[in-house]
Amino acid sequence: MIKDDEYKDRLQSTLGEYLHWYFTDKSFLHSIDWMGIPTRKLVTDVWVYQEIIFETKPDLIIEIGSLCGGSTLFFAQMLELIGNGEVLSIDISHDYFMANHPKIRKITADCSDRAVVEQVKDLSKGKRVMVIHDGDHTAEAVERDLKLYAPLVTPGMYLIIEDGVVDLLNPRSKTGEAYSSGGPLKAARNFLREMGSQFELDMRRERFILTTNPKGYLRRKPSENVNV
Repeated sequence: MIKDDEYKDRLQSTLGEYLHWYFTDKSFLHSIDWMGIPTRKLVTDVWVYQEIIFETKPDLIIEIGSLCGGSTLFFAQMLELIGNGEVLSIDISHDYFMANHPKIRKITADCSDRAVVEQVKDLSKGKRVMVIHDGDHTAEAVERDLKLYAPLVTPGMYLIIEDGVVDLLNPRSKTGEAYSSGGPLKAARNFLREMGSQFELDMRRERFILTTNPKGYLRRKPSENVNV
C-alpha cells in the first residue's frame, strides 16, 4: 500500500504508461542529457550500451543518426575508458551536433548514399564493428539501412535497432504522421526472419524490462564470416 499521495500515481503507473509519457511529454524527453548534451535515451538502455561496449570492445561504433550528439559523446567516453575504438557519426545534418571528442568522426550525408556506404566499408576494414541505428524510424527506411550496414557488423558484435517502441505506442513522427506502416520494431522482426542464420536476438539486453528498443539488440553469430 502506497501511503504518500505525492508518489501514489507515479508508483502505480504501468511501464506502458511511463513509456507513453516519456515519448509524448516533450519537455521530459528533451531534458535527458549526457554531459549537458541532449541524448533522449532511457537510462536503462544507456546502461546496457556500456555493458555491451565493455564486453565486446569494438574498434568502431557506427551511429546512424546522432542529432545533438549526446549519445555520440557517451559512446566516445566509454571507448576512452576501455582504451579502444572510435565512433563514426553518420547524419544527414550535423547542424545541432554539440559533441566534441577526439574519438568522434563525422560523416554528414544520407547514410543510404552508395558513396557513403563504400566510405564506411573502407573505414570498417579489419575492425571489430558495432552498428547502432537511430536514423529515419519508418520500417522501410530502417530495413533499407539494415541491408546496407548489417554486413559490416563483425562476428560477436551487436547491431542495435533503436526506438522500436514507436510501433507499440504509435506516437507521431517528426513530420506529424503516425507510423501507420510500421517502424523499427517491424523492421527488426523482418530482418530477423531473413537474417536469422547470421544474427540472433539477445533478450538479455531487455532484462530491465524498460527499453525503447524492443527486439532491437541483435548479435552477429560468432561462427559467421565477415563479408566487408
